[in-house]
Amino acid sequence: MKFRYYYTIVKLAIIVLVPITLILLPADFFDHGESICASQLFFGIECPACGLTRGCMHLLHFQAEEAFAFNMWSFVALPAISIFWLVWGIKELRRFQKMRRQLQAAPGV
Repeated sequence: MKFRYYYTIVKLAIIVLVPITLILLPADFFDHGESICASQLFFGIECPACGLTRGCMHLLHFQAEEAFAFNMWSFVALPAISIFWLVWGIKELRRFQKMRRQLQAAPGV
């Protein structure tokens, strides 16, 4: 039970720290360097998701024109990912609270 409790704490920390880290990074952090897209690496063509990470990063920093230039689907992907992330965080928080109550109620555990 305690392992799952600490595992949930780690998941909550990740859920909170990843968005904060992405906000603190500069908007052009992912703009440079080699592409890791399998479509580009193996076939030399861009896939429909190419530029999505960079577009979402620019959109996160309120740079709409740059986000659209990288991938117009970032305007759909970022809100969808944000909703998923928020729902996941709420579920993990509820799980953490339930486990904490169980651990406090169990004597000598």
